[in-house]
Amino acid sequence: MQCGLEHAHRHPARLQARPATMQVMARSLKTSAPKVAAPRIGWDDLRYALALHRTGTFAAAANRLRVDPTTVGRRIALLESQVGARLFERRQEGCTSTEAGISLVGRAERMEAEALALERELTGADERLSGTVRVAATEFIAARFIAPHVSRFAARYPNVSLVLVCSQHTADLARREADVAVRLTRPREPDVVARRIWNIELALFASKSYLAERGRPRLTASDLKRHDAIVFAPTRAFANENAWLEQRLAGARVVLRSDSVATVHNACAAGAGLGLLSRLVAERDPSLVFIAPADGLEPRSLWQAVHQDVAKAPRIRAVMDFLREILTAETP
Repeated sequence: MQCGLEHAHRHPARLQARPATMQVMARSLKTSAPKVAAPRIGWDDLRYALALHRTGTFAAAANRLRVDPTTVGRRIALLESQVGARLFERRQEGCTSTEAGISLVGRAERMEAEALALERELTGADERLSGTVRVAATEFIAARFIAPHVSRFAARYPNVSLVLVCSQHTADLARREADVAVRLTRPREPDVVARRIWNIELALFASKSYLAERGRPRLTASDLKRHDAIVFAPTRAFANENAWLEQRLAGARVVLRSDSVATVHNACAAGAGLGLLSRLVAERDPSLVFIAPADGLEPRSLWQAVHQDVAKAPRIRAVMDFLREILTAETP
């Protein structure tokens, strides 16, 4: 101890310098300490949040993203951990976005819009007659009118691959859910170029086997009580057709409801009952017999649609021209 004091007395300047030195060291340590980095959120992370926000369940979001529901749950949990906030409330009936989730989704949607616009512009600027083209159509249109001509298309354009997306869901062309759409309703979205191909006239039909067993219907209230009817599912898409059927076939027993035009056609052809079918298709089916026109029911129209940003791409133009060629050839 004495030696220490003696050393201090001999070197007073060193003792006085220590506090200043310690302050410098403290500042150095403070500035060199590692900073906590802000969470780095990638676009791929935000895709999961958008899908869950729009669908409301892990299963539906997984179906949209083409992954497993467990993957969606894991990615959402990771995203919440990254941002340090709960983005979704989990309930038995589904998931709802929290205030933080809604804020994140709003910004993510702006990022998505820019990314999709860039993707469309790049696709539209691609001058190669090769690549993949996604065509959205109902199952009936795809199976009856497009699929039989795929071999011709492949021979004409060997470097272009077709993907047929068959669904009752209306594909969002701005989100690149499809490149080209063939629809039974006129497209109303902004920046979508639409062209009508032909009208679809509907009529009442029954199969030969059904008529042999039940007789030809006279379409009176008393007579219809002994007949069966096939109608469409009670959705907005078939509201006009169902209203017509309810008025014309009042009293008939409904044996089937379906949102699939192909199912209604096949059930009618198999003898299940009276059905409202496309005359263009039904009159080519030898098992079906024309019963009555659909007077007072506005015909459906078949439309071809494409987003204007990709309409001039050679591979998409080739698909559009080919579809118009084969579909126009089907008109009587």
